[in-house]
Amino acid sequence: MHKQYETLAYSMPLKLKRQTGNLWDKTVNLMADVDLETGEVKLLVPPADLKKLRKDAEKTNH
Repeated sequence: MHKQYETLAYSMPLKLKRQTGNLWDKTVNLMADVDLETGEVKLLVPPADLKKLRKDAEKTNH
């Protein structure tokens, strides 16, 4: 059985820095998927933020 939880780092959401090439850092939030049987934790990017990362990757690959 799996359950998803919000992640925190110093009372703030855990974030992944995007590679946008802008002067200001842009980030996306990370979620934690916990297997309640084994305790295994996987970090996940929510679907809306995953679209942002894919768009960033397309820009930097050209």
